[in-house]
Amino acid sequence: MPVPRYDAAPVDRPSGLIPPPVDLSGVTELRLHGVGGTTAEDLLGDLAPQQVSGDRIAGFYRTADLPARHVEAYSWGGLTSRSGSRVLWLLLLPFAMANLAGWMCTPKTHGSGWRFRLHRTFVRWASLGLTVNVVLIMAMGTMELLAYQCGGRDDCAGDNWLLSWLRSPLLAEYAGRRVLIGALVPVLFVAFLAVLTVRSINRYEEVDPPYQVGHKPPRAATSAAQPRLTLADRTFWDGRRSAFDLGCAHVAAALAFIALTLGFAGHGMFYDADLPPMETRWALYATIVLGGAAVLGALVVTALDECRRWAAGLLIALAVGALLAAAVFLLAQPEMGRNWGYLPNMRYTSNAAFGAIFGALGLTLVSTLLGGWKRGIFFIFGPFVVLAVSIALLNAVMLGAMLRITDLFGEVNSLSLVPVFPAAPGELYVYPIITTLHQYLTLVPLALIVLFGIFELIAYWRAGASRKAREQAEKFYAVDRYPQPDGEPDWYDNASGQRRWIAGVVRARKLAQIPRHIDRLLTAMAVTGVVLLIAIQIRYWVFHQLPWGTQWTVTAGSYLTAALPILVVLLLRRGWTNLASRRRIGVIWDVCTFWPRAFHPLAPPSYAERAVPEVQRRLWRLHSNGGKTVVAAHSQGSVIAAAALLQRDNLPADGRFALVTFGSPLRTLYGWAFPAYFTDTVLRSLESRVHAWRNFYYDTDFIGGAALATEPAQDVDVLLPDPETCWYIYGQPLPLARRHTGYWDDPAVWRQVDELSAALSAGPKVPVQPGPPMTASEVGL
Repeated sequence: MPVPRYDAAPVDRPSGLIPPPVDLSGVTELRLHGVGGTTAEDLLGDLAPQQVSGDRIAGFYRTADLPARHVEAYSWGGLTSRSGSRVLWLLLLPFAMANLAGWMCTPKTHGSGWRFRLHRTFVRWASLGLTVNVVLIMAMGTMELLAYQCGGRDDCAGDNWLLSWLRSPLLAEYAGRRVLIGALVPVLFVAFLAVLTVRSINRYEEVDPPYQVGHKPPRAATSAAQPRLTLADRTFWDGRRSAFDLGCAHVAAALAFIALTLGFAGHGMFYDADLPPMETRWALYATIVLGGAAVLGALVVTALDECRRWAAGLLIALAVGALLAAAVFLLAQPEMGRNWGYLPNMRYTSNAAFGAIFGALGLTLVSTLLGGWKRGIFFIFGPFVVLAVSIALLNAVMLGAMLRITDLFGEVNSLSLVPVFPAAPGELYVYPIITTLHQYLTLVPLALIVLFGIFELIAYWRAGASRKAREQAEKFYAVDRYPQPDGEPDWYDNASGQRRWIAGVVRARKLAQIPRHIDRLLTAMAVTGVVLLIAIQIRYWVFHQLPWGTQWTVTAGSYLTAALPILVVLLLRRGWTNLASRRRIGVIWDVCTFWPRAFHPLAPPSYAERAVPEVQRRLWRLHSNGGKTVVAAHSQGSVIAAAALLQRDNLPADGRFALVTFGSPLRTLYGWAFPAYFTDTVLRSLESRVHAWRNFYYDTDFIGGAALATEPAQDVDVLLPDPETCWYIYGQPLPLARRHTGYWDDPAVWRQVDELSAALSAGPKVPVQPGPPMTASEVGL
């Protein structure tokens, strides 16, 4: 078959390699792909489509025209998965989950001002605790284990060329200076996160929502996390200011925590040796005052959702001032002969930090319970569950990485709370509770995953063995509904073959329901973790005993913990070098990073903050040139299309649009996990925004489904048979299920696209009129 290239059909084309002009009038079919970063070439079936707008990261491409309409595709996969470097966003998965948790409130919470503000405040405080959690573990590894313990001994740092410089005369007997150098690692990490956030804001949140020429509205001063604010609000995807303000609060809190940790550690070292001289005590007091003010200010800014421009800079200045004061305090310390054991006051610092983190997590449970629950949405503890899982995941991976890195420089001793003097050669002390907790962070979730898998496998097998389920499937393929084609035999030449095929169809439908049971697994993990955490704390603080466990569970937990960082590295390496793997990783981000960064600003950026305005701008530009548009969106693309069409103020009032969605998770996933934003009322308002809306789905689709309630939505939702037919040709493959990706070659879907295109074409013409301002790529700059 011919390969289209720049509309290489029997039409007039410019000479040379000049691309043909783009006709924006008439009807345009605009295709939006789903998860996984589908390329424009695959989306259009064209090896060399013409880019007509956007850039290489996310752009609009056009192929040869179909009869009576143009065909375009919006390829937005570069925002999430097409670049190899974007696979590194996987490292920020706990932050992404924390941001996701904030959007999982119930309609009751979202509709009440005080309930939602309480929910927003508690989730943001827990997210702030997650940032501090990262810094704390890095400080335990670099400041305590490497700089203080290993750097203070010749048999550890002196035997390793990477750390031998810590035994230089300027550092060997000055523990404060070594600890200060160890603090550079978490400080640089926080600085890296700050730079990354600012760069991503400029690439994603900086995109302007569309507006009429000469009537540019002001940018949003607050985040989209407001009570009763829906997807239809024109500023919902305008999160530039809020992401910057919250990002400053997180950076300030992290830097202030490092400063306070340095100050308390220095005070402990001074206390063990001699009281600090009067001329340096001011530095300690300044560290406490400035660092405490920065942390309190961060808590206030995250709770208020809006701060003055000077407030964000003031928080950073306070945190930097606290760091400088802590540095002066440690640099002034005298020589110390003690170079073994735990870093003074580090135990109390970590206990206080984890207490605050779990306290904030408990507050989210309170706000979640106040929101109520109803059947058909994510389990009752939605935000709390996702936050708890993100904290557990973060600590499991980072603690494992900390221990494995420490193993490279010395032998870890996690059996003694009181260090033995003199210590064994190369021996580094880790708090015993850290290693004993590994079995709970790894074995318990693994056991729950195995039990969940066994339960679902049994349900999967029983579905195919159920006579009632097979009879229902046979009724679905009734003879009067799907009659036998002329000249074709019956279903199969034997009854057993027919039963196996029907059982396969039933099991495919059952398999499609399993992803919607993931809330049971996550809830079981969170509830089990909370119960174990309470029991462990009582046992540790009241009875002064370590958590329960045997030698084999501790050993197995330590091996699993050691394997987690290695698995993360291997996954990142494979994703970096293999496009198919990057697309699979991109599936995670396509769901986790859809929402604005209104709860955790250091999470991966929201691609929708750029994708939604770009789709709206393209629709408006086509309309301004006398065009009409049929949007054909698959999977996650249907969510982008819905978000774009819901904002009436960002589209021309007299625009002529039609919408075809297939494999859409609007209700099955987003209405289930984010019930406050994808309600039936909100989705039904799409009908008033477009000329017509058709949503196709299969019973075997594990992601897509009906968009609206079943009975009243027969004019929108269309259930297609999957497999397409129950008949077969002798000697040919049996009819197979299309599941989630088969819509693209299903004739029923594209017949509807043809009909809607014809209906729009037969309607009144759209006059050419001014539209939104053009982007640089559209004017050729």
